[in-house]
Amino acid sequence: MMSSGGIGVPLGFPLGPTSVIQITNLSSAVTSEQMRTLFSFLGDIEELRLYPPDNAPLTFSSKVCYIKFREASSVGVAQHLTNTVFIDRALIVVPCAEVMQPTRTVVMCNTAFDHRENTALGKRPCLISFGS
Repeated sequence: MMSSGGIGVPLGFPLGPTSVIQITNLSSAVTSEQMRTLFSFLGDIEELRLYPPDNAPLTFSSKVCYIKFREASSVGVAQHLTNTVFIDRALIVVPCAEVMQPTRTVVMCNTAFDHRENTALGKRPCLISFGS
């Protein structure tokens, strides 16, 4: 049975309150500072990770960003930015589950997106580690 985690997004694993979002379909020109500026209006940001990072030696056609807010309530507000055009692409903002470890947070997102088609590819978990 699929659980919505109380936020209306069907996920393949139970999702309690989370304070992490995944933003996909980002322009290759976007920077960490631009993402921080845009999303800091929605709540206090504890941590932000942009992949590939600003200083990556190679160029990529798209980027993905993970933001951990101080308050889980910021996640619901942030989802309202889905389909907002930022630079040259419509953002896709989804909540991610957190698995707390003693020194870091591991983020598990359950849907991969085809950025060219703006459609879900299916259930493929990804893990991103926050913290030291």
